[in-house]
Amino acid sequence: MSGLGVPRTSKRLTGSRLTVQRAGKQRRTTRYQALRFLLRVTVCVLLVAVLVGLRPVAAAPPTEPEQLATEWAVAIDPLLCPIVRAEPTHARCLARVPAGQAALAPDGTWWRLRFATRAEASDWIARLLTTPGVTLVEPAVRLAYQWTPSDALFPQQGWLTVTGFPQAWDDTTGRADLLVAVIDSGVAAGHPDLAGKLVPGYDYLHRDPEPDDEVGHGTAVAGIIAAAADGRGIAGGAPGVRILPLKVGDQSGASSLLIAEAIYGAIERGARVINLSLGADTPSATLERAIEEAYDRSIVFVAAAGNTPDAVTFPASYPEVIAVGGATADGKRLASFSSRLTRVDLIAPAENVLTTSWDGRQPGWEPRTGTSFAAPIVSAAAALVRSVAPDSSVEWVRQSLRETARPLDPPGQPGTGSGLLSASGAVQRAVLRRFAQTWQRTDLPVAAGYATRSWLWGPSAFAVTREPYEGTRSGTRAVVYFDKARLELTDPERPPEDPWAVTSGLLARELITGLMQTGDATFVPRQPAAVPVAGDPDDTSAPTYATLANVLAAPPLAEGEAVVQTIDRSGRVGRDEGLAQYGVRAGPLVPETGHRVASVFWDFLQQESIVYESGQFHSARLFWPFFAVTGFPITEAYWTRAKVGGTERDVLVQCFERRCLTYTPENPPGWRVELGNVGQHYYRWRYGAVSAGPIAGDPTLLAPVEGSRPR
Repeated sequence: MSGLGVPRTSKRLTGSRLTVQRAGKQRRTTRYQALRFLLRVTVCVLLVAVLVGLRPVAAAPPTEPEQLATEWAVAIDPLLCPIVRAEPTHARCLARVPAGQAALAPDGTWWRLRFATRAEASDWIARLLTTPGVTLVEPAVRLAYQWTPSDALFPQQGWLTVTGFPQAWDDTTGRADLLVAVIDSGVAAGHPDLAGKLVPGYDYLHRDPEPDDEVGHGTAVAGIIAAAADGRGIAGGAPGVRILPLKVGDQSGASSLLIAEAIYGAIERGARVINLSLGADTPSATLERAIEEAYDRSIVFVAAAGNTPDAVTFPASYPEVIAVGGATADGKRLASFSSRLTRVDLIAPAENVLTTSWDGRQPGWEPRTGTSFAAPIVSAAAALVRSVAPDSSVEWVRQSLRETARPLDPPGQPGTGSGLLSASGAVQRAVLRRFAQTWQRTDLPVAAGYATRSWLWGPSAFAVTREPYEGTRSGTRAVVYFDKARLELTDPERPPEDPWAVTSGLLARELITGLMQTGDATFVPRQPAAVPVAGDPDDTSAPTYATLANVLAAPPLAEGEAVVQTIDRSGRVGRDEGLAQYGVRAGPLVPETGHRVASVFWDFLQQESIVYESGQFHSARLFWPFFAVTGFPITEAYWTRAKVGGTERDVLVQCFERRCLTYTPENPPGWRVELGNVGQHYYRWRYGAVSAGPIAGDPTLLAPVEGSRPR
């Protein structure tokens, strides 16, 4: 079987799906041509072996070569070999083949053939190689579970803390609607740590809907991913997600054809992550094609790198796969048994991994060793990333895992990839992605020079942190401060397409009232902010936020009335009829707060301009939903004299719940109406000085990211 492999053209790890898809068909055609030639040679060798009574050399038990030599995969070209949809569905060019037949791929381009004897298989496979419409044939490959028996009990889940899962849980424990497919030996549905965590699966080995675990391997893998955090037993890395158990193997391992079939099943069932803790040193085109299909459907596929240091393991070596090597229990070194030759993306603990166990009679918990148990740790982290960033691509998830991994010392060791998994770092990257998507819609066009207008958020973030907030899982939430506002992600599992998933804080209201919000209905009283609402920070004449507390209850002007009201720092309100020259009038009344929006601000909020959505710049409503960015008005509009760039000017100010808007008639077009620097003002009021210079974790550095949503 090893003679069937051909060198693969490497794909860029961070390349786009489009690049992979375009290159995939040509690459596979070349490989298939080479494989057909090599298979002809192999089949001839097998025929000779059958005639002279020789046994093919294999490392498996004596019965395995016989079993696998009778099971083959056949790929067809539907144009030359049409699919007949009449019951039973079959490929016309395979109609005369005396073998049990079942479609592997839903589109009928791949078939599994099971012959009664090896001699019959050899005879018909030789014929199929010359049959028009048959593009490839290959025998099934036996994949082995990637684990090593371990006797040492480990009473605590050190792997959780070593890889940073508790910190990741501040944001998510995994969405309940996210499915992780465990393609393995089955899963024990009766294990108390997995009760309620499984969706109905399938047993591809025995062809029934009960994927019971006869080995215990799949149960151990499933527990690492999603064991319930219910106060007993252990907790999985992503205890909020659900497991789709797909049984493909027994004590001896699993057939590559059954695994391929299970992958197609996982695709059809809506899995977002697939874990495969099995491997072989022989490639399989059938299995590879199924993995490519999963990749093309944006499904993250994680596989174990293998337990033989000097061997290459498949399917971990395929570029579509996130390949996981094994680290020591403390995460400081590469495990002695982990493959140094397989292409590895990153590593996770593979020694004494405490997880769920099943011996066929009763449940338990035991430490396990092997890259089989490192892979589901990464699958759990990928599930958390996908819970926060469900619209992320496979390559974005891979990049997040790799770029946040902690390199070993020294870095660059063979078999370590980018280093040790940091679940907290990867989830934090997903959170920053959500902030980047909100920022990029309106401010990326400004940064890229496609729009000439003022910033809605700011050119970059100056602080990324967590703040106390009641009602969240951890009592905190992630926030990012820009010059103009603060962005908050209170519930990271809320879908990105929800326009209220990422919110902008009620900062202006807090600054004016002095009530700092620490929950949906909880506030900490402080002094209103003595910070100028508009103009230069050192201006001593312009009104402050504290000043505006005196006019929150002021009655609205009549609709269409000229706005000539003035206010000074002391809060004294007056009128200056000369300000009518600017043509600003009282606009529509907002009943929620009883204030009118000044005409210049109303026009500003109604404008269409260049935004960035769905990977392109185009014209659309800048503010959507209408008051999502600003909140409702909480004051009327007032003129004041404020220093702007050291020069005193007429400035119109109106505060909303989230923002304060300014209108400076002397500014150039595009900057006459601006959103005030409420983000900076609030940060100074709450924390002190604003940091200068670039910061780590600035979400604008991630932009543009795919999956942008309207805002």
